[in-house]
Amino acid sequence: MASEMLQRDDISVYVVAGVPKSFKKKLQKFVDSESKSSGETMLLDEEMTEWVVARLRGEKRRSHEQTPASSALWRAFRALSAARYHLQDQPIEDEVRTLRNRIEELWRDVSPLHPEEEEQNEEEEAAV
Repeated sequence: MASEMLQRDDISVYVVAGVPKSFKKKLQKFVDSESKSSGETMLLDEEMTEWVVARLRGEKRRSHEQTPASSALWRAFRALSAARYHLQDQPIEDEVRTLRNRIEELWRDVSPLHPEEEEQNEEEEAAV
């Protein structure tokens, strides 16, 4: 069913937060009542959700919030997130996850979005 759904040309993607997974049943009823033909819903798995959110975060950032280094690191993070999704249940997935997490740490270090974290860390280190 999912592969047939993904072949349609009338797909819309929504991101919904704060609802339980059981929300899908209510959503399906609503889609059935609103659709002109046969509407369908799909709940993404955790890895795919993580990849979509990472992609959205990267694209919603304004240009003044990016540096060339942070942009490159973010692209690397997104690529590794996609690779991790495609490699799930394979032994190399853990290595890709570790590398992706390290890239995220580097991105946080150079990203102009996180100067408060740097200041907090410096204050904590000075207090020690």
